[in-house]
Amino acid sequence: MKVAASFSDEVYGYILSQYGEDMLIRVQSNQNNEIVNKLLESSARDSDDAQHTANKIIAMLRINP
Repeated sequence: MKVAASFSDEVYGYILSQYGEDMLIRVQSNQNNEIVNKLLESSARDSDDAQHTANKIIAMLRINP
């Protein structure tokens, strides 16, 4: 399943606005790419909102904001 770019943009936009650019860079790093894509796909399939998805990504990556 391919996630719509608009959903990913919303999630990344929320992370940027709530946690800052450094956090967004860490989330989008190559080492986290596979996990983040799986979480985005799962959230899109479950109709989660961008805020919930962003917080889930940060929690699953165990990144401390």
